[in-house]
Amino acid sequence: MLEEFKKYLLYKEHKSSSTIETYLRYIQEFINWYNSSTNKELLKLDRKTIGSYKKYLISIKKRKKATVSVELCALVKFNSFFCYKNAPRNYIPSKKHRAVN
Repeated sequence: MLEEFKKYLLYKEHKSSSTIETYLRYIQEFINWYNSSTNKELLKLDRKTIGSYKKYLISIKKRKKATVSVELCALVKFNSFFCYKNAPRNYIPSKKHRAVN
């Protein structure tokens, strides 16, 4: 899944290699946390899960606000990847993702 996310960030989001590596590291940490916390496979993100993870980062990991902000940005992109990958049939992509004719 992370390899697909990497390709998504590179080809769809046009992120730099350093941003991609940072996001991948943070998403791997999130997946590890999620798996150890829930014993479930990650299929989608929701506000409750992200809120719990944010609390974990601040209170347990003692991360700085700026770091937490970057980690949450990575989760936003990861959620966009889920939507892109598992788009329903009637999905209309945002203007950013529409093909230019």
